[in-house]
Amino acid sequence: MNGKSIFIVLMICLGISSLILAYSRNSIGNWNPEEIALEAVRRSPTFKWDGMEDTLKVVDSFKLDENTWVVVISFTCRHSGYGDRTGKIVLQVLTEHKAEVKIVNGFVVELILDNAWDELDQKPL
Repeated sequence: MNGKSIFIVLMICLGISSLILAYSRNSIGNWNPEEIALEAVRRSPTFKWDGMEDTLKVVDSFKLDENTWVVVISFTCRHSGYGDRTGKIVLQVLTEHKAEVKIVNGFVVELILDNAWDELDQKPL
């Protein structure tokens, strides 16, 4: 690649990064906890394995302090269990999940499923 091509690619990446940042912030310049939580659940191993996008919804959100939010999200998976279940025996049954996502200063610090599974560390509570 020549210098001009590299510059164009960098400018496109910068533009995309700016759009992503703007999308995750609300109109007064603060981060949007519900959007951050939804994206965290979408990227979680349990949801990525067999979560159903059309069932993903924010149930509740509340502010604990100036920088901390908890967002509760519900969704359905096509099988039982948690995490990436590749190679494991799972029941083929629709399974409802409730995720509690704790966000501090715009970063997900905790993602708990059904008060039973730590999605960030991939282990039972």
